[in-house]
Amino acid sequence: MARAFTRVGSVLVTAGVAMATPAIAFAAPQAPAGPQTAAAATPAAAQHHWKILWQPPSDEATAKAYWKTMKISGQKQKKGNWCGPAAAASALSYHAKVGSGTQASLAKKMATDKIGFTSPIAMGREMTNYINKAWKTKGTKYKAHRSVKNANLWNGTRYSYARGQGPLVLTVYARKSWYPKAGKAVAHYVVIYGFDDTTKWSDSTYLIWDPAHGKRKLKATQWEKIAYAGKFVVVW
Repeated sequence: MARAFTRVGSVLVTAGVAMATPAIAFAAPQAPAGPQTAAAATPAAAQHHWKILWQPPSDEATAKAYWKTMKISGQKQKKGNWCGPAAAASALSYHAKVGSGTQASLAKKMATDKIGFTSPIAMGREMTNYINKAWKTKGTKYKAHRSVKNANLWNGTRYSYARGQGPLVLTVYARKSWYPKAGKAVAHYVVIYGFDDTTKWSDSTYLIWDPAHGKRKLKATQWEKIAYAGKFVVVW
């Protein structure tokens, strides 16, 4: 089912858009019917929703099973303005082999040094080109989407995980996220490579790869508070 993100041609467009919830449903497994008498009926066991819709457990040890992750090889950015190329290379490592020179190659193709930052449009294009070359295939894979709301991002993340489409790349304000001393207009790229498997988006947490730091976590309710102008997400 197609996700209703909207592709854009400018990093400054902020028009709203809605995304339909992916049609991913898992039926709860049913216990086999057993003999029962009217005099001694056994109380029905509580039904649980399994997999993505499963109710999270209360104990921490069991809760580990609810973290859904997409395996990546996270890269640290090699230059101050290479968070975009590093984030893209990290996300691409889920799909194909990524080498030590991938960051520099992507930075050149996305004109990161030429314009001083990485356009999410260019990122989607070059990530697609990288995968197509590695897989010897054609067609659009990654692309930039705008005006992504909190619930939409959670739905999109679960959809990408369920379909094996890989990590998502987010554009955030550096100052509003983890770098309070950054300039007001400084953008930063990070990667979602996992999430806490809850029944409500507002209860979930994302596993984040930050090219300037390493592993982090982000509450699903915080995305719109730190999202860069346009609320851009680069996703398959």
